Formats: sequence, C-alpha cells, structure tokens
Amino acid sequence: MKSALGTVAALAIVVASAGRADATPGGWEVVPTGSEPANLVSVTAPAADDLWTAGFSIRREVSEEGNAQVFFQPQARHWDGTAWSVVATAPLDEGSSGQFQAIAASATDQVWAVGGSWRSSVGGGRSLIERWDGTAWSRTPADDVPDADNALFGVAAVGATDAWAVGSASRGQVQPVAQHWDGVRWTRVPLPADLGDAVLSAVAADGPADVWAAGYLTGDPVSGRPSEPLVLHWDGVSWLRVALPSTTGLGMARVGAITVSRGQVWVVGSSTTGGAANRKPLAMRVDRRGAVIERTPDEQGQLNGVTVVGHEAWAVGYQYDTAGKPHSYALRRGLDGTWRRAPAPEAVGGTLFGITAVPGTGTLWTTGAMDGAEPGLPSPLIARLPRHW
Repeated sequence: MKSALGTVAALAIVVASAGRADATPGGWEVVPTGSEPANLVSVTAPAADDLWTAGFSIRREVSEEGNAQVFFQPQARHWDGTAWSVVATAPLDEGSSGQFQAIAASATDQVWAVGGSWRSSVGGGRSLIERWDGTAWSRTPADDVPDADNALFGVAAVGATDAWAVGSASRGQVQPVAQHWDGVRWTRVPLPADLGDAVLSAVAADGPADVWAAGYLTGDPVSGRPSEPLVLHWDGVSWLRVALPSTTGLGMARVGAITVSRGQVWVVGSSTTGGAANRKPLAMRVDRRGAVIERTPDEQGQLNGVTVVGHEAWAVGYQYDTAGKPHSYALRRGLDGTWRRAPAPEAVGGTLFGITAVPGTGTLWTTGAMDGAEPGLPSPLIARLPRHW
C-alpha cells in the first residue's frame, strides 16, 4: 500500500491549519478554509491523518455588457493530520465546467471522486470519474448512456478492483445508473427493469456482496404522484429493489444519503407537502427484518449526509430560519432508535452535505458551504467534532 502523504504536499496549496480552528458551541471546530468560493459536498476518511473532501470551486465572470456567467471546477482537498490542502485534479476539457458530487476511499492510494462535466455552449453532460493513486488524480472513462445527459452523484470504494458509482442519465426520461469498477474499466450494470423515471443519489458498501444504493422515483407531475424514496441492494449477483414503508401523506419524499454498518443501513433525506422551506427530515433504517421509517423531529430541515460512529448514527444538512436563511443542521440517533437534534457547526449561512467518522477515533468531520464575501458565492465549510464519545 502506497502512502499518499508524501506527494500531496508537492501538488497542494495549503489553505488551512487545524491549529487555527475556531471552536463553536457543542464542540465543533470550524476550520478556516481560505476565501476562494467553493462548496465541499462529500468527505471520506481512510485514516486519522488521511482525509479527502470533494466538491467544486465557483467563479463568476461579468461580460462588458454586464451579463454574469458562473463557472464550476472540480475540487479535492486533503488532510494530512495537520492541515487541509487543495490538491490539483485532472484538468477538464477546454471550455467545460464540472463538479465532484461524491468521494470515497478503500485505501490511501485508492480514492475515487465522481460527478459530472458539461459545456454551456453545447449542452448535455458527461459523467466525471477521477482516481487518486497515491501520486496524482487522473481521469478514468465512464460507461455513460449514449446520447444522454449523464451525471454521477455517489461512489463507494470496496477495494482496488471493486468500486461502485451511481447517478442518472436523462434522454427524454430520467433513468438510474449504476457503474462498477473491476480494476480495469467502469461498466454499467443492469438495474431492476420496473423502476421508471428515477435517480440514484448515493451508494455505500459493506463488502463485495453487500452494496446499497439510495435515491428516489421522480414522480409524475401530470397525475400528481409525488416522488418517493428508492433503495436498491447488490448481493454479489444482481441489483434488487428493497421494499420500503409507504410515504403517502408525507408529500414529496426523497432520500439522498446512505451508510451501512454492522448489518444495518440508514438512509436520510427529506419530505415536504410544500416548497423547499417546508421540508422535514426523513430517516429510514433497513436490516434483515425489513425497512422502517424512524422518528425524527417534527420540524423544518433537510438531511444530506449520514454516517455511523460507535453505536450512534449522525446526519447533517440544513434548515431555514424565518427569514429564509439556511443554517447548519444535525441529528443524532440514540440507542432507542429516535433521531434528536444534535450540535451543529455554527457558521453564517451554513449548509452541510458530507459527514464521516475517522476510523478508531470517534472523531467526526463534516463539510459544506457558508456565506462568502460576495452574495451567491459561498465559501467552503469544514468542521471537526473531536472524540465525542
């Protein structure tokens, strides 16, 4: 196993030091990340001194006519136990924008980041897959659906010859997509045929024959049928749909994050009978007995990330105040199976998307975005909760 640490420093620009972290109520330490506009939507922790977070930087240009255009570039950052650094990723094609939507690692030299790229002048999109091999990030071709708008939203790394990426392809209809890495190439794997329009947003693995994907059926605006959660399981042979409790009465229900630990799976998201400002947290648990909706606070809030630490599960996201401004939001699941409010990093305009537990330490890291110096251009948010149990 090669160590990534020796070469990261040579490629990186150091942007933050853990020594300057600001503690907030509840024990979270918000780490300064620099002023470059960015959103960090996913985080993974192979080891205490080897973490990665991924997302995208944001640049706005204004033409002589006064027209503004926003450009996105994939971004990866690395933690070496002392500082977070921006690490150069493979360049996109000229004139393209792109975003990482998820990152996962099976070892320090087996790190995958996925998302999508596109050209504004052309339209459509292609899946974006990059791998860190301990030395550099490099592009790996995806097995995209031909003549469709492709994007990947989740990735799980099992080993050097075993990884999964999930997302969607739009070609009139929106179809879910699962791609598998066998050590040589990425290949699309068939999904259950009766899913209809659907999106897979996240994937997690507890072994080669125990892989879980979460997303949602998009619903039908003509008939008024709302979207509903979707969970699939890979048993080593095929993908199977998991029977879920009915979300009738919850309105539009979606799950977008998943984690698996010790034979139990948690998926989180939100439901709403109104707009985005009326979303309420949604959490489900799946085990050998089936799937259940777990009790969450009856309050406004959206969950975007979930992880397990010790005997607890944590989920993060954001909620809006009465003025419509977002704030960081976190729930913690106790041993009684109830999700309750938990401390969240305090940052103006905070929105959380990724969360991970550092193996063997009890430390949590979460990532996202917060208000930046200019409206519409957020600053990246990284926070740590040291050894909370």
